Amino acid sequence: MTRALPPDPRPDPTPAADGAPSGGAERALMLLGLLTFLHIGGVQALYGPSFGALQARYAIGVAEVGTSVSAHFGGAFVSTLLAGAVLARFGYRPALLASSVLVGVGSVGIAFAPTWGGALAGSLLVGLGYGLAVVLYNFLFARVFAARGAAAVNLINGTFGVGAVLSPALVALATTLMDVGGDARGGAVTAVVFGGSALLAVAVAVQVVRTPWLPPVLGASTSSARAALEVGVVVLFCALFFVYVAVEVGTTAWAPTHLAEQVGAARAALAASVFWVAMTLGRFGAAALGGRAKPRDIVVACVLGGLVGVGIAHLPGLALVGYGVAGLALGPVFPTGVAWVQRRFGTRAERVGPFVIAAGNLGPVVGAPAIGIAAAAAGPEAIPSVLAIVLAVLLAIVALAWANTRRHEARLVA
Repeated sequence: MTRALPPDPRPDPTPAADGAPSGGAERALMLLGLLTFLHIGGVQALYGPSFGALQARYAIGVAEVGTSVSAHFGGAFVSTLLAGAVLARFGYRPALLASSVLVGVGSVGIAFAPTWGGALAGSLLVGLGYGLAVVLYNFLFARVFAARGAAAVNLINGTFGVGAVLSPALVALATTLMDVGGDARGGAVTAVVFGGSALLAVAVAVQVVRTPWLPPVLGASTSSARAALEVGVVVLFCALFFVYVAVEVGTTAWAPTHLAEQVGAARAALAASVFWVAMTLGRFGAAALGGRAKPRDIVVACVLGGLVGVGIAHLPGLALVGYGVAGLALGPVFPTGVAWVQRRFGTRAERVGPFVIAAGNLGPVVGAPAIGIAAAAAGPEAIPSVLAIVLAVLLAIVALAWANTRRHEARLVA
């Protein structure tokens, strides 16, 4: 069958014997991953802080401006599901380039569109590129860095957190420095922050082109009968990511409500920031482990640590500390889980991965409202208990996946 795009004509200058990059190629690939995740972490965190500027520019209300987030994550969900097919059809370099181009063009749309509909279309394009990047880079790094995969994936996801922390501060700085008023100020702020995102997307695209080595796409090597038997395992990992992302987003959404009566609304609002900063530190901490622990063991330890954290959050006066402990422990779960999926499914991980991450994206759709319903029924003080119950469910799923992976590894050795 004729390929739509020719293979990359450049030679593979530095592949190691095991197919991993070495020397300059490895450094270039790591730079690409860090730059990309700094960018997408920042751009997805721009929406909320930019709501005021967008409302002023387009003369829209709160409900309307919130649809920009829906457009972004709707696009991300679609591209997450399609990532495997895109990768199989075109290969890594064109797919990675497409993700950066989509984010860049979408950012230009948000920055300069004359109508709100145009800005929404820009949000959709940014989301499409974002979803592609999340799947492709996570599984690319888990595969290429092999034994160091968990460390590499945690490192780029930690950089995602840095972008998410920095971009709201940049919006605040731009808003302060703009010496114009009214609608003009809103237009100036959105032009600066999303225009900056577009420029960073260009830098990412250039780095994609300059990266000297990217691996070929792997096809599934197992028989269809064996693959069919693995459907249950795929569902198990989908459940793991679904429940984990539900508890991650549920904690950031509802921890401030739990803390409001204890420390006041102003300090309670810090809970989400404390949780996210702790998660970022946790990911960098997991990256420092290198390949010294198996991904499945790291995930078990992290979920147990999360349970300890929400347990501390029950204690008056220590709740904020508890949420910080929970964030520190839970931060590595998602990236290390990606490395675990790569190890468990091998050559099929590039096909399985999009469904696992898509399941994670659906977790907050159910999880955050469910926690809210429980809080309404039992009061805000019950929020840590609800989070503990969800984490206990997650621990049970992780235990099943751990046992399955151990049996799988034993069969490979036998």
